[in-house]
Amino acid sequence: MNPTTVAHLRLSSLRKTHPAYEFVRGWDESGQECWQARLCVEITQPMRDAGIVEVVQGLDYISLAEQLRRQEALLHPFSATHLNPLPRVYAM
Repeated sequence: MNPTTVAHLRLSSLRKTHPAYEFVRGWDESGQECWQARLCVEITQPMRDAGIVEVVQGLDYISLAEQLRRQEALLHPFSATHLNPLPRVYAM
């Protein structure tokens, strides 16, 4: 399998595993690969105080997945509260 196919399979897996996030893979200003996840719910002040951020970024799939695990552990206590969904923005 070529690297692009592997990346698309990993993005698909992330989307299924973490439905509250929107994912993109691209390159930063220096030309280095980066993976990004954007939380699709409005972040309240108590959520910010707990350390939840709107955008999580990693240099690769593994580092992004690790950051997501940390964010979801912080997000878990808020799962029983009403969360306002944000409109999804799909990359073209």
